[in-house]
Amino acid sequence: MRHNIIKIGSFFFLFTLFYGCGNQSTIPNTDDTDTTEISTDITGQVRCSEQGIAGVVVTDGTNCTLTDEKGNYALPYNSLATHIYISSPSGYTVPVASSVPQFYVKLTGHSVGKSNVNFNLIQSTVSDEKHYFIAIGDPQVRNSSELAKLKPILGYLKTDIEKNNMNPVHLMIPGDVVFDTPTMHTESKTYYTPVGQPVYYCIGNHDHVQNKTGTASDAYDKIADDTYVANYGPTYYSFNRGQAHYIILDNIFYRGGSNTDYSCKLTQEQLSWVKKDLSYVSKDKILFIMGHSPSKSRYLSVYGNYSELFALLGGYKEVNIISGHTHYNSVLIDNTNITDHIIGAACGGWWEGPVCPDGTYMGYKIFEVDGTKVTWKYRAYTMPEKQFSVFKPAARTSPLRPSQELLVNVWDWDSTWSVTYSEDNGTTFKVLTRISSKTYDPTAVDYYGVDGDTSIPTGRGWIDAGPTDHIFTCIPGTGVTKIIVRVVNHFGEIFTEDVIL
Repeated sequence: MRHNIIKIGSFFFLFTLFYGCGNQSTIPNTDDTDTTEISTDITGQVRCSEQGIAGVVVTDGTNCTLTDEKGNYALPYNSLATHIYISSPSGYTVPVASSVPQFYVKLTGHSVGKSNVNFNLIQSTVSDEKHYFIAIGDPQVRNSSELAKLKPILGYLKTDIEKNNMNPVHLMIPGDVVFDTPTMHTESKTYYTPVGQPVYYCIGNHDHVQNKTGTASDAYDKIADDTYVANYGPTYYSFNRGQAHYIILDNIFYRGGSNTDYSCKLTQEQLSWVKKDLSYVSKDKILFIMGHSPSKSRYLSVYGNYSELFALLGGYKEVNIISGHTHYNSVLIDNTNITDHIIGAACGGWWEGPVCPDGTYMGYKIFEVDGTKVTWKYRAYTMPEKQFSVFKPAARTSPLRPSQELLVNVWDWDSTWSVTYSEDNGTTFKVLTRISSKTYDPTAVDYYGVDGDTSIPTGRGWIDAGPTDHIFTCIPGTGVTKIIVRVVNHFGEIFTEDVIL
């Protein structure tokens, strides 16, 4: 993201996560040798080990249908459709190529009317009733040098998965995979391959192809998607794991032009498709929806036309929306069934420092889904056991709070958390005051400066620390030499830190 909403291959490697059904290296295919059958429909089969799988949703992005008892389907020919794709069912995955799940077939003229637009599923070797996913916000790489900075984060993430036995697990990236560099997609995809898990991608504003010499136009939105689509497939799709249904959307309407005009908007085409997709999902399921821009936050009650999407989500047990874009970390739990998670950027301040503009350390967010129960935790990869930063009085750069204050930045805070401190070695605890008017994280200021300061970081002076609303404060008592900060998260986990003054 570039301050729009809140300043607000040479190598091709095929792998699969699970084994059990089908050729592990088989991807969705079309067979161009059959010319005997002529039809106005797109037809095919969804199968596993040559056995048809019933009840799989197949779509062209407009129309949806279910496979029959033999795994066969038929969709009316749609001249505007570019892909046929499936919503993989619980208990199955799809083949993966260079980290990208192969749930789609690109339509070309010679495949129209063919009865062989087929898909291969791989049956999971373990139940996905309990599963995990890891959300990685805004990697936003411009070049190989920045990819090299991403590599250790992915390396730690892989170790984290193995150490904590997260199986099955998948990754989700809510957009800005690259930073205005379309040629980087090919190399970027391969960096996720060693993690050994499927990665579900979403398109961000910086993943669109620019047209700075052209005129901004509504018609340019789909044109600007081309490079993303060539690398990752359709810009909106869904899949299932256990009791969860996942929907990925394109909520960046990109008009382009010299000022790279775009807005947070879900097209009516997508909203119509979501309604059809959800018609196959029972209300007792939980939903995860991923788009690049947030849907809502403590800063704004709704972004773009997300209220139209919210109207489609009523009645579901729980909805979690995953986004990025802002390079902030924020969670909004309100009086609805919809929780919005803005995931802090993996690149922090565009790879210029170790924290995001709000002071959240670079990392990722782990979700555990057990039936319909969902838990989550932010992981700062350089300090994986911590959930907050502490700044002692008088040890800070201006412009900040009064020098006598101790500041605590609780990265993944929401209104259900408890943030307290003790001056008597843990005998009693008092509430830290949340600075609701927003303030600056000292580390972010040190690395990025504030609005108007173009001297840092060198060469990218447009980056600034951003005021945040998840910083807490207290003034230690006279003569106090030690404070214990205690933070209790949404799920009752306790995190403490001894601060020697």
